Amino acid sequence: MNNLYPLLSIIITILIYFIFLKIYNLKKHILLHPNIAATIILISLLYVTEIPFEVYNSGGKYITSFLGVCIVVLAIPMYQKIKLLKEHFKLIILTSLISIYTSFFSMLILAKILKVPKVFVYSLIPKSITSAMAIEASIFTNGNQSIAILGVMVSGILGAIIGRFVLEKIRVNNPIARGCAFGMSAHVLGTTQALEEGGITGSFSAISIPVTGVLTIINLPLFTKLVDNILK
Repeated sequence: MNNLYPLLSIIITILIYFIFLKIYNLKKHILLHPNIAATIILISLLYVTEIPFEVYNSGGKYITSFLGVCIVVLAIPMYQKIKLLKEHFKLIILTSLISIYTSFFSMLILAKILKVPKVFVYSLIPKSITSAMAIEASIFTNGNQSIAILGVMVSGILGAIIGRFVLEKIRVNNPIARGCAFGMSAHVLGTTQALEEGGITGSFSAISIPVTGVLTIINLPLFTKLVDNILK
């Protein structure tokens, strides 16, 4: 039976995903999005059945291995809007830097106030970039990989859920600004929402993901040193 666990975990994951994909196509509610709903259902299923994550991940890891390849698909909307992206690339760099530093210092202030252990802060520095890059970043900062992945998931899910609401409330209607906001704060999950708004929004969200990721990695030594000096 143990040999069936990897196959069963793959089949169950794909089945749940496609069920919610069908549901989401019928009713466009963010909580029904397959990336979000399938994650919640799978976590609940593992909790109720008391199946260890290691057992589930014996098959789930094969799905995860395709993550990096799937991200390449985001190059399609980027290519379609390549001229527009080139015209605004300096703006993307600037806004990404602002996003990264705002995210880091707000987290650092909260960690100082709440007296959060350093390992949590190290792990959550890369919370706004993709899982693959966040894992490598957590290794560099001596953080915890599981906490890093959790941070990425939470930021992505929250960004996808409340992103549109927040942008509408503060009256951000420009598709370029909306795309950058989605990509820089909620990475791939945010980009799935951006793509639904149109090619321009989706393209700028897609290009914001690697830019934010690379700039976050470049700033890791500085961020790590600040955490060491400020959180005693």
